[in-house]
Amino acid sequence: MRSTLLVPVAGLVLALSAGLGYSQDKDKGNKDDISFQTYDGVLIKGSFYPSAKGGNAPVVMFLHKFGSDTGKDGWDDLAVQLQQKGYSVLAFDFRGHGRSKQIDKPEIFWPLNRNLINRSSDPKKKNLVYTDFKNGYLPYLLNDIVAARLYLDNRNDNGGCNTSNIIVIGAEEGASLGFSWLALEALRQASYKTTNWIINPGGVNPSPGSDDIAGAIWLSFSRSPLHLSFPYSHMVKIAPALRDHIPMWFAVGQNDKIGVPDTSHMYDAVLRADQKKDRLELTYKKPIEKIDLRGAKLLGNGSTNEDIDKYIKKLVERRPNTAVKNRDAKDANLRMVPLGVLGFGS
Repeated sequence: MRSTLLVPVAGLVLALSAGLGYSQDKDKGNKDDISFQTYDGVLIKGSFYPSAKGGNAPVVMFLHKFGSDTGKDGWDDLAVQLQQKGYSVLAFDFRGHGRSKQIDKPEIFWPLNRNLINRSSDPKKKNLVYTDFKNGYLPYLLNDIVAARLYLDNRNDNGGCNTSNIIVIGAEEGASLGFSWLALEALRQASYKTTNWIINPGGVNPSPGSDDIAGAIWLSFSRSPLHLSFPYSHMVKIAPALRDHIPMWFAVGQNDKIGVPDTSHMYDAVLRADQKKDRLELTYKKPIEKIDLRGAKLLGNGSTNEDIDKYIKKLVERRPNTAVKNRDAKDANLRMVPLGVLGFGS
């Protein structure tokens, strides 16, 4: 499977709130069961928690860890909490996880993915399970986040949220993927009408997608997710916005013996956050006290949810005049994530 070509694939499938299951349990919040398709034909499913603020609402996107899904741990409770604070929330399951195990277009999917997935001899197979992924497949899940962003931009254009104000919360491997996606957003032109989807590193990008990112929260960031080497330093080099413009909280349990050094590596060696003259005030590695839990298991424990709420409020307050923009998302074609540009495989 090649990752350096930007091949457009038509036929994006979106499922907005109309005609979908809609929950109105006050204790569980209001949420839409949603789905959207990736460039290679996987049907991604999840939940969208609409805000009472409608098209003016900042949107929070969850990225769960590998081997889990957003129906586990405390993701749903956090989504309801944030929804009640006026945010829209998107919680989807990565391909092969949770509800996202259906391949809608096997004729597209298998020629592109066969070499990195076990039990792939049947070209018509429509079931996908993460336990079949070979070592090294993790970065390809970036395509799911790209499709999620397009889904949100469609909702933005229909008055359902404001994608000029996006907050990302990722846990463990989800954090690694989220960080990588932010680098891609810094290279991507925000307008879907442009034909040059990715600006080559060093080129001038007049309107990067990363301008829409209010900030990120990484729960137990993984330095080597699934024992893979992610080229984080290269990403910062080609996308300085990761250090210069996007605030990040590296949240970790104070007693997490793996998470604490991984967090310090990202903050001190990769971002070199404290060495920057005009360092971002909201980029820090504040630990959650008296906890040794990891990733999404931090949610609902100690002061985690309260701290997340306070941090997101600060992120939004520093962008008080973020206007809604039309994204022209309905005419977009998804494209393969250029993993080589991000430094994978080099």
